[in-house]
Parts: sequence; structure tokens; C-alpha cells
Amino acid sequence: MKNQTIPLVALAIMLLNPGARAQVNTGSDGSDGALIVTATTNIDMTGRPSGIYQYTSINITNGATVTFTPNANNTPVVWLVQSNVVISGTVNLSGASGVGAVAGVGGPGGYRGGSGISPVGQGPGGGSALVSSNFSNVRSGNASYGTLGSISNLCSNVSNGIPGSVYGNIYLIPLLGGSGGGGITNSCGGVGGNGGGGAILIAAAGQIQLNGTINCRGGLNNDVTCGSASYYGGYGSGGAVRLVASTIAGSGTINTASGDNCSSDSNGGQGRVRFDTYQNNYTGTITDGVFSQGSQFVITPASGSGAQLYIATVAGQPVSSTPSGVVITPDVFISALQTNPVPVQVQCAGLPLNTPITVTVTPLSGTPVSVTVSNVTGSVASSTATALMPIPRGGGYVSAMATLGN
Repeated sequence: MKNQTIPLVALAIMLLNPGARAQVNTGSDGSDGALIVTATTNIDMTGRPSGIYQYTSINITNGATVTFTPNANNTPVVWLVQSNVVISGTVNLSGASGVGAVAGVGGPGGYRGGSGISPVGQGPGGGSALVSSNFSNVRSGNASYGTLGSISNLCSNVSNGIPGSVYGNIYLIPLLGGSGGGGITNSCGGVGGNGGGGAILIAAAGQIQLNGTINCRGGLNNDVTCGSASYYGGYGSGGAVRLVASTIAGSGTINTASGDNCSSDSNGGQGRVRFDTYQNNYTGTITDGVFSQGSQFVITPASGSGAQLYIATVAGQPVSSTPSGVVITPDVFISALQTNPVPVQVQCAGLPLNTPITVTVTPLSGTPVSVTVSNVTGSVASSTATALMPIPRGGGYVSAMATLGN
């Protein structure tokens, strides 16, 4: 029995918009100097566990591409800049495609797809898994994010997985990446789902000029033939892009789309795009992203000030604060003698009492089951809630979600 804690708290913070266009205070100390990219460059985040970079300025020239190696915490990318940002090239945080039975990894801050062994897509909007069946087309669940992943009805003799849930909020606080598509277990070793798009926050004290491209796409095709049947790993959802500056301009492209499989009506969910600015002069394209605009200049919540939610115990057994989320190395084992329903306790911090909290059990095969409870024990600073959950035989996932604001 595996438990995955997914804190999914939409924290909406609004500040009054001052009458004058003040310079945005990004908090950057400039310690990383100027980022000047003139050729394809990979930023290795393994030595930056916070994912936060503090630049004096950024200039990515035409024809140059920036990619990333995620850190162990799989944080989003955060660029805090003392002056201007000019992106004429490409910043790529897209999720990877699965290969055979191997899941595609997410971009930085995004989640990996399910694999042939652990087939449920990772992340709060991960696509469901499928077990091989007597259909000529077998397609696992697509991931969701800003919009719901779709289910195709155009392919003949098809078995479809269930898409994940929509999550997040228009403010992109906290900043979350896209989720992974579901995988498939079959006699040929399985099929991996595709990774979710990553997430990036760029905050500039000056202007952001985007004439190039920011890609946070979900992972695309992983199609495998097994015998006479075709198997399609679920698509990762698009990721997230948040730009913060007094002026945002340019004619470039922001892409938080997901791909399609088998037919054009089967897609992963769209990502999210947010502009916080006084002056929006951007005339470019936003491809398949749920867009919002405002002047909410909270860059990142202070450490420990944001709302927190995690699964504390299952059947009385403590759960690590950093669960693996991998079936082959379960976070909790439950005795076969354990009776259903099983108590699942969640721990909350910074959540108002009586906040609805939805606990979901997702089995490796079968339909997820959700129970909604409220955190009525404790205080806003520290509270708990307990849900009685029907736990299926075999492996599965447990997640918890609460939403504040829209």
C-alpha cells in the first residue's frame, strides 16, 4: 500500500494596486550575476535545492535554448531579476515522453507519468492507470491541470483510462507544474505515461520582453504495439508560467499545451499562465493555457507562511513527510487483517477550521474513491482531520487536497 501526499492548496492573496506604477520589488540580491545565453545551455539545478536564482539581468539571444536538469526536490524554476529580462530564444521546461514501459519525467516542478510497473500518473492531476484488456486500442488516462484531460471517442474498439482532476488556481500561488499521464500494465512489459510540463516564475524589477518562446508542454506520444493491439500512454498536462513585472511586452509564444493521441479530440489538460503587471503590452501567443492577469505582486510566500497539508498517518502508521510516491517502494504497508474502512489522518497548517479536505484513494486498477472531511480539530496554525477510507487490496495511492479561493 503506497501513500502519496500531494499538498494542493490554492492560496489567493490580493494586494491593493497603487495608483502609480512602482518598480516591482523582486527581492533579488543579484548574487548569480547576469544570465547571458548565446547558445544552447543546460542549467543544472541539482546544486540549487530551492530552485531560486537571483540575477542582475537576463538576456537569452535569438537561436539560443535554455534547458534544465531538475533538482532532487523537483522544484519549479524561479528567476528573480534586479533589472530587465529579454528572451529572444527559447526556454524549455517541457515534460518528456515515455519510452516503452518507462515513464516520461516531468519538467522542473512537473510530475512524471506512470510506468508499466507503477502505472498511475504522478501529481494532483495524474491520469489513471489501465490493465491490458481485449481491445485493439488501449489508452491510459490523460493528466489534467488548468483544464480536464479528455477521453477520445473517435477510435474504434478502444478502452480509455480516466483523466485526472483539475487543480491549481489563477494566481499560481503556490506554483505547480503539470501532472503525468497514466501508464499501462500488459503482457509485453507495460507502457509508460508521459511527463507533465514544468513550471517557471520570472519576476523582474524592470521589464520582461518576450519575443522568443517559453515551452512548458506536457509529454507527447508513447505508443507501443503488443500483439495485435496498440497501447497509448496517457498524456502529461501542460505546465505553468508566471511573469511578474511592471511591464510585460513582446510578440513571442508561451506554450503550456499537451499533445493528443489516436485522434485530435484526446488531449491532456492545458496548463496555466499568469501575468502580474501594471502594463500588458504583450502581443504574442499563449498556446493552450488557462490565462489570467492582475497586479498581485507577492512573488513567493515567506517560508512557513503558506498553507500546508499532508497525510500524517494511515491505519495509525506514520507517513514520511517526503513520501516516495513509487509503488515498488511503498511508503506504508497495511496488514491483510486490517478492516475497512481505514482511518487516514491529514495534518494541516495555516488552513481555516472547517475547510473541506478531499482524501482520495486511487488503486492500481479500478475507480478512485474520494471522501471529503473538514479540519475541525485544533487551530488555524495546526489542525487535523480524519477520513475513513475504503482501501483496496494491492497497491495504490492516497492523496489529499484542499482549496482556498479560486
